[in-house]
Amino acid sequence: MKVLIAEDNVLLGKSLKRGLEEAGWTADWGADGKEAWYFLEAGSYDVVVLDWMLPQLSGLEVLQRLRSKGNNVPVIMVTARGAVDDRVQGLDTGADDYLAKPFEMVELISRLNALYRRSVARGASTLDCGNLTLELNTLKVFIAGQPVELTGKEYDLLQALVGKAGHVVSRHAIVSLLYPFDQEPDSNSVDVLLNRLRRKLSHSDVEIATVRGKGFILRVA
Repeated sequence: MKVLIAEDNVLLGKSLKRGLEEAGWTADWGADGKEAWYFLEAGSYDVVVLDWMLPQLSGLEVLQRLRSKGNNVPVIMVTARGAVDDRVQGLDTGADDYLAKPFEMVELISRLNALYRRSVARGASTLDCGNLTLELNTLKVFIAGQPVELTGKEYDLLQALVGKAGHVVSRHAIVSLLYPFDQEPDSNSVDVLLNRLRRKLSHSDVEIATVRGKGFILRVA
């Protein structure tokens, strides 16, 4: 999952980049509107975090350019401008969400994850890995065509692992995804959830392996 952060406050920009990378995102950071636009023209992103009050080009101008070119990447506006009229203007210009400063990192991560899930569901109907299929519109899971019953958290965890199949997903990223507003989930809650998911996937040809000190990886066995 790749995110662009457009934020002119150096300390905040670096902090957001570091926090999102710790949560499992690949992050680029642009310190003004022109730099953000350069990143957007040079690469593709799953989500954009866009500050309104950017130098060179304002966040609103960047958003207008983006939408005028038919680029529908999900955008969350972050700004100290919290008046209703400002929020309406940002959303009417094409922002998908709006977060007023100051905000907590856990809330930003939760909103980004939600935007990403919605965009994936719009762009594709299934995720496939080996004989495992996730239906993104119905939230159903199948092994070789046979349905598997998962809880909501089990499904969210599996989708995150399948979405990065072959790559390590950190424990921190999993906690941020599953418990976005809970600072201190039970110490073994992720392990319990993973063990349940492993049992339910035991007849599939994928496995979830623990990478000591780093996190977890899903791969075709």
